[in-house]
Amino acid sequence: MIGNDVVDLNLAKSQSNWKRKGFLEKVFTPKEQLIISETAGSFTTVWLLWSMKESAYKIYSRQYNTRFFAPKEFKCELNAIQNTVCINGITYYTSSTISRENIHTLATLNKDESITTDFFRLKNDTYDVQHNTTYENLKLAVANQFKVPVTKVNIEKDNNGIPFVKYRQGNLNLSASIKPGYVERTSISISHHGLYGAYAFVN
Repeated sequence: MIGNDVVDLNLAKSQSNWKRKGFLEKVFTPKEQLIISETAGSFTTVWLLWSMKESAYKIYSRQYNTRFFAPKEFKCELNAIQNTVCINGITYYTSSTISRENIHTLATLNKDESITTDFFRLKNDTYDVQHNTTYENLKLAVANQFKVPVTKVNIEKDNNGIPFVKYRQGNLNLSASIKPGYVERTSISISHHGLYGAYAFVN
């Protein structure tokens, strides 16, 4: 399973005051707050931890078919070798790419998960451009990976708003569990924020 999250740091800087009263206490554990206070780049650390939590949440919500807001339940550990997020005894493995402008985090349930992912800059930050560009890029990548016409690839959401790729049964080799004769689907993660978008899916 896969989860990913994008943070446009310029947008986060203009829209979110992470120093406002109560924000850190609401979102981060005491240990995470200590990490934030002790790092020179506290602003970037705040959004790195946030993106780790959000990426792990996307997997957890898919695993247990639920949606909720409890960021402190997702406990982050920063390590030179492997960053992780834990909740209810489950560990998710994360990797993040950080620049001055953005953060992109991938989370997986298994260390050796085989995934396809892409991160890209958008033409502008309007919702239509964010949504349409990210979805179209994902559809093209899925079609290329599984060798099906892109016109047969659809992105849908389940009752909890969790997206998945859906396509008519064809000559596909998927890691997802598929029942013979049913419409085939594979797990995906979509993210966009400000001027950046990204997708990821399990091969």
